[in-house]
Amino acid sequence: MQQTRDRLVGHVMMIGGALGVALAPAMVAIKYMTGWAIVPEPFWVPAARAWFGVSFAGMPPHQLWMVFGTAYSVALLLMFAGFVTLAPTLQGRSRAQRTGYWLVAGGLTLVLPGDAIHTWTWHQHGLTIPTPGTNPVANGAYAAHMMGMNLVMAGTLLLGLAALRHGTLARWVSFMFILVFPAAVLAAVTILPTTPSGALWLFGVLMIAAGGRVARGGSLRPTGQASSFVARRA
Repeated sequence: MQQTRDRLVGHVMMIGGALGVALAPAMVAIKYMTGWAIVPEPFWVPAARAWFGVSFAGMPPHQLWMVFGTAYSVALLLMFAGFVTLAPTLQGRSRAQRTGYWLVAGGLTLVLPGDAIHTWTWHQHGLTIPTPGTNPVANGAYAAHMMGMNLVMAGTLLLGLAALRHGTLARWVSFMFILVFPAAVLAAVTILPTTPSGALWLFGVLMIAAGGRVARGGSLRPTGQASSFVARRA
């Protein structure tokens, strides 16, 4: 029963991560299609814009943003579900790692509804660019989503560093958590300049890798700890 549950959690994480990774470029391209230009347009966006023009002819950019943004909200929900289900493993034994875990969990609880609500409300009152405007609901959702992203970035870094120091997660898992923040900064100024899809791209990759490990019956703990944990449960 426990193994079936673990495998299900792993598959949920993989699906959420894969959706997040796949949708990130689409969300970036669509955002530039609306006229958003805070960061210079990445080199690949014109080709993506042309593809959208052919594949979704007649659909204005704000509607594309709502459709793909809703799909991304589903990705966030699945990744969040997998993350919180693995709390006993991800929290580790140290106060720092538990703090990092709760920062990420708390951040995602703000990002998820904030991003979804902003996706569906920013275009009202004549807005054509997905930035805060005259709609107080959209403004509040955007603020919640940005605050949540700050918590996620700080939390993943703290969780990964604490896990690496205390050896409570496999080293590759710890390093991937550590790299979420710098990868988000790099993406923001290069090829995926939008949040949360660009900033959480590496987090999505981590969810795919970790979910695949769990779905195959493996553990995210170091090898020795994983075997002793299984023995205690048996």
